[in-house]
Amino acid sequence: MPDLRFALRRLSQSPGFTAVILLTLALCIGANSAIFSVLNTVLLQPLPFPDPDRLVTVHNSYPKSDLAKAGASIPDYLDRVERAPSMESAALITWESFNLAGEDRPSRVLALKATPSLFSMLRVAPAMGRVFNESEAQPGNDRVVVLGHALWKDHFGGRSNLVGETVRLHGVSHTVIGVMPAGFQFPQPEVKLWVPFAFTPEERSDAERGHEFSTMYARLKPGATAAGLQQECATIIAQNLERLPDARAWVETTGFSAVVTPVLEETVGGLRTMLWLVQAGVVAALLIGCANVGNLLLTRVMSRQRELAIRSALGASHWRLVRQIGFESLLLFTAGGLLGWAVAAWGLSAAEALGISGLPRGDAVRLDRQVLLFTLATVGVTALTFGLLPAWHGARADAAEALRDGGGRTSAGRSQLRLRQALVVSEVALAVLLLATAGLLRQSVARLQRQSPGFDAASVLTARLTLPAVKYPEDSQRLEFADRLVAALRALPGVSQVGFTDSVPFGYMNSQGTYHIVGHEPPAGQPAPHGLVRSVSDGYFQSLRIPLLLGRGFLPSDAPDADPVVVIDRVLADRYFAGQDPIGRQLVMGGTGAGNRRTIVGVVAPVKHRGLDDATPKETLYFPYSQRPVESFTLVLRATSPPESLIPTVRRTLRALDPEQPLYDVQTLEARIEGTLRNHQMPMRLLSLFGGMALLLASLGVYGILAFHVGQRTQEFGIRGALGATPRDVAALVLGQGLRLVLLGIALGLASYLAVSRFLRTMVFEISTLDPLALMAGPLILCACAALACWLPARRAARVDPMTALRAG
Repeated sequence: MPDLRFALRRLSQSPGFTAVILLTLALCIGANSAIFSVLNTVLLQPLPFPDPDRLVTVHNSYPKSDLAKAGASIPDYLDRVERAPSMESAALITWESFNLAGEDRPSRVLALKATPSLFSMLRVAPAMGRVFNESEAQPGNDRVVVLGHALWKDHFGGRSNLVGETVRLHGVSHTVIGVMPAGFQFPQPEVKLWVPFAFTPEERSDAERGHEFSTMYARLKPGATAAGLQQECATIIAQNLERLPDARAWVETTGFSAVVTPVLEETVGGLRTMLWLVQAGVVAALLIGCANVGNLLLTRVMSRQRELAIRSALGASHWRLVRQIGFESLLLFTAGGLLGWAVAAWGLSAAEALGISGLPRGDAVRLDRQVLLFTLATVGVTALTFGLLPAWHGARADAAEALRDGGGRTSAGRSQLRLRQALVVSEVALAVLLLATAGLLRQSVARLQRQSPGFDAASVLTARLTLPAVKYPEDSQRLEFADRLVAALRALPGVSQVGFTDSVPFGYMNSQGTYHIVGHEPPAGQPAPHGLVRSVSDGYFQSLRIPLLLGRGFLPSDAPDADPVVVIDRVLADRYFAGQDPIGRQLVMGGTGAGNRRTIVGVVAPVKHRGLDDATPKETLYFPYSQRPVESFTLVLRATSPPESLIPTVRRTLRALDPEQPLYDVQTLEARIEGTLRNHQMPMRLLSLFGGMALLLASLGVYGILAFHVGQRTQEFGIRGALGATPRDVAALVLGQGLRLVLLGIALGLASYLAVSRFLRTMVFEISTLDPLALMAGPLILCACAALACWLPARRAARVDPMTALRAG
């Protein structure tokens, strides 16, 4: 306790010194805790289900058709359930969304059609009621629903008597049979309810193979492996070919197979490198901050060298001095850790701005017990390394020499100087590593943002709606409603063009399929062509300003009873009609009959559908919506005013035509594109932030050691001045010593960057990890800041008056 009280008294006597150290530690430790909480939640924590490591996804794959992962067809799922011994249980799901009737107007909820085995596979029981059973997963008997806890609370007021009542989904009554517990999220937090996935006899037949709009999950038996299940799926495919020999050519040319992946890896595997990079960046910033703190503590110890020598001469042991000095360091690091916890909590409140909430399980990021243990470990390791090290060095001073020379030129002082210089060099090296990495990511994101998506996204509003089959059972009804809606929207002030599509670029839908070109036979062993498929209205290309390169777009005359037509993009034209005119040629999709032939009437520019980093877009086939109508589509409105201002008017227009139809997923096309950049922008922003911290801390470290060094050498500079050295000579001496440390640190930092740059290759877009601008911009900025930090002490040294310095000596 006496040592604790003494340490508190000493720190209170130096409030500026204490505040600087606490601020540095709070920022660095807090940033580490915040980023670790993200890493822990997204990557390290297991899924919130019993034995989560045994949960896998089973995807179909067509590697020879450039489709690494597709969904799973219903017959494939049934085959695997019956014949794959590695599976303990399995479930098949498909996405659905419903118009949920409300008191004033309907709302749109994301739902899941799931086999009844889903809940038993996950080993999750409802909080109220029950889940659906096999008898309710039969066509005509599937009008039951299980609600998510959030929907039950928000939409139904958390009524305990809701089970047994009916709700209207797409205008059809469904009986509420259960409510899931709070915290249950599968497969995403946005899913609000679950309904039975009822297979029709046609969907169970072999004719359904290749219709892969669903996702298969499985729970492995104890001891079974994903590789083992994947091999069993290959065996099942081989067995099916014995029964279905006509499918052999298709299987061999496409490479049809199954891919089994752990669910956690499926969910976050693509983020692993990025999150570890960000964590490494914030650890580097922590080390730089702690090095600065270590330098400040060493400075404080050296200023007390005479006091410590007197204590030693009076009988204080080496360990007694270490304990006394170390208590101050431990107090500082402990207080810094507590403040860092508050900084981490504040930092996580900005999760939305940084894009953290958009990560898988990002909504669950919080400061929990694991993060607390990490913070305590961080405080402990840094306190022992950077707090007790100065105490150890300070207690090593030779008492007699320190008393004789005033503590200024002892061997311990020289060793402390070398330690301080090593810390500064390390700071500079780590700062260069951070700045070079952040510069590379900034260059990559800037290059990515300059990519053209193939259309003009400015001033475009998009919004989805669904026409349920219960209310609009016929294609003619859906077409008639779409025509009335488009006509009403075109008449609105501020709207210049209106179109719609079943899959808007940078959206969530991605319809694709195999097609055939009349008169073209793929080479032996090659799969049939495979491309993206879109249904669009006659105003779609004009609304997005997609350039028409050949022929024409769609016209109102492309009616359901007119000749089937198709518009292709330049990727398809260059791939299969190089040097030829594709207009008038025919494609076949959905069977080889003459009724499925479509005549090519136009060629448009290629469009990036999934992301700006799609360097080699897949070919796209556009069908007129009138000849391929679907229930759900996305409106595309080009505005002459800010597109957001149209949202209330568009909602009123839709409500006037059908009060039961909600408009959802409303956002500008620019916002959709921006959303796909979040996983690129988040590490760039965070590393730039940490790089800025590193730049400031490293510059302060350089300034600190030179300023202290100049103060220690005042008498020496006076002697040099008395012997004829000019102020310029003295300044150059100090400046040169500082810049040597900086240049050594820059060299070490660049060497470190070159050693780790290969890990960055998967994170950058069309840029070399050795890009000169990205590589040198950070070090040059650091060099300029460090030169300024060196110049200030150098100027102070040049102004030393020789006579004053000699008298002081």
